[in-house]
Amino acid sequence: MKNSTRFPLGDSPGRSSDLTRRQAFAVAGAAGSAALFPGAAKGAFRGEGVLHKELPLATAPDLQPPNGLLTGFLGFGWKSFAIGPPGTSASVLAGLGRSAPAVPDDVECRLRLTNSIDVRDRYSIQVTTVDDRPVGTFDLRFAGLYQVQEIPLTPPQAREVLARGAVLKMVSGPGPVWFFAPSPDASPQPDPVQLPHVLIAATDQSRQQFERRLHGLVMLQGFGWQSGCVSEGMLDLGLTRQSEDLLRAVDRYLEMYFTDDGVFFESPRSRPMRNRVGGIEEPLPWATLGRRHPDHPAIDLGADFLRTRTNPQRNLDRGDSLTTEGNYTAAYPTAVLANVLECDELAGLALRHLEARKKSNVHDGHIYQRGTLAGPVRLRNWCRGVCWYYLGIVRTLKALKDTQAVAAWEPEIQRVANLLQEHQRSDGLWGNFLHDPGSVADTSGSAGLAAALAIAHHAGWLPSEARQTALRTRDGLAAHLTPDGLLGGAAQSNKGGDSLQHSDYRVLYQMGMGLKAQLMAALEMSAGT
Repeated sequence: MKNSTRFPLGDSPGRSSDLTRRQAFAVAGAAGSAALFPGAAKGAFRGEGVLHKELPLATAPDLQPPNGLLTGFLGFGWKSFAIGPPGTSASVLAGLGRSAPAVPDDVECRLRLTNSIDVRDRYSIQVTTVDDRPVGTFDLRFAGLYQVQEIPLTPPQAREVLARGAVLKMVSGPGPVWFFAPSPDASPQPDPVQLPHVLIAATDQSRQQFERRLHGLVMLQGFGWQSGCVSEGMLDLGLTRQSEDLLRAVDRYLEMYFTDDGVFFESPRSRPMRNRVGGIEEPLPWATLGRRHPDHPAIDLGADFLRTRTNPQRNLDRGDSLTTEGNYTAAYPTAVLANVLECDELAGLALRHLEARKKSNVHDGHIYQRGTLAGPVRLRNWCRGVCWYYLGIVRTLKALKDTQAVAAWEPEIQRVANLLQEHQRSDGLWGNFLHDPGSVADTSGSAGLAAALAIAHHAGWLPSEARQTALRTRDGLAAHLTPDGLLGGAAQSNKGGDSLQHSDYRVLYQMGMGLKAQLMAALEMSAGT
């Protein structure tokens, strides 16, 4: 279970504390809320900053997840509730009555829920007041695990929901959907942003609030490529700033997945996984673990998987396809562990991953998320697909510190930089398909592409134009931050088919926040040189 003894990631030899790690979690969470909102426990809102006002769960249908699936972080005591399919009794969030905070007329308000089980279909959830007046509709499409969902509220609607509650009914969808519920006995407790709540924002402090969010458990994502994007961004920023607070946040983050003797997590498909790796997109967190805690017992588990299960030559020999994700989720952690274990075999494997994808995924100068030696398969110049290809190259080479390898790859690094500079839009972002001026921008892929440019510039592989391109992206991303610092405008997880990626549907995505943190760290590093 999750609540077994954890590896003491944040403790150095000889360091002691009067608080247990779990007590520290609870104290930090309570202190943060009190510092931000004096009187928040009484439901008061002082007219500045942001407030996340939790709504208790009144009733929900007694439904169980499908066989083999787990709600998120159940082992830590995190509770969840279901919204059942059409025809099922409604789920109801309770109001706060007289303890509801005052909501001024000039604030921005949103109602939020956070998925606790993977979503692989489309769902429409109608929200009404307790007397059946419409509030809004949650439009869920293939939601990423632990993704925050929101609908806007007018101040009068916020007052009504806070005082009297809200009724949640699914109007379309094939089955139940699960969300995190208040969990007062959990240790650590869920982040307030992950629980059913009303956001009240009186001023736009989005950039400052982004920094606050990085320290909280709302950054948790499905283990693998999504959580790894976050942990890498947090670690980059913590090391660049020499911030002990951020480095402790990294340790807390890793502790939610890694145990004292290995790893235990709910996969991106919400299946329990203990001491094994489910596929090529899951090793990325080992890059953060190797950089932060190279002596962790799980290091060998990750290295063994990468060594025995990810050889790209097998795919090429069979004529199978490869995805660009492997540059970032396999090549990069392989390079990090090659350094940790001083293993030439892993270093060579990391470079073979890059070489294989240059052969299979680049055709006529275009980068395809999936391709073969014979030709492309799907998603030409898809923003995140190019991000995985490019960020993986840059981070792998930086980790290996192999000057000959860098020299061999510098032409491709410059070629992709030229492609990005050609297609960057006036707002600093890239469309979800770089070459298509009609495609809606994707903030997550844009952040990752700009991070790669900034890292390559800081390493001396690209001229100053690359840094200027990355700065424009950093500034453009600010327009997509919510008042409390979450990043919106992200293309949804790539599990809903090509049509979803070609649509204008956009979401809040913590994974993208991790990529943005990587960009910030790289720019701050180059500013200090």
